[in-house]
Amino acid sequence: MDKTTEEIICDLQAQVYVLRAALRALAQTHRDSNELLKAWREALENSTAGPVVPAYARQSEYIAERCQAFVEDWTAELVELAVPGVKRRN
Repeated sequence: MDKTTEEIICDLQAQVYVLRAALRALAQTHRDSNELLKAWREALENSTAGPVVPAYARQSEYIAERCQAFVEDWTAELVELAVPGVKRRN
């Protein structure tokens, strides 16, 4: 793997790590899990109304599929963090 590709992959992995940490912090500080999950759903709905990805990538089916996969994964993680007794499927 060339150095530029490795740096890009490392940057993306670091961003995901930081975003996951933020998600965990949000879940840990929010007292009402129903309100937290409602706000998450609203944020997802609002993100589909506006440009979330750059214009050049908006027609990409691959990006849409990857976004959906991350939404599902992060929603499951948020539920696990916010709702006592919920264990994540592996």
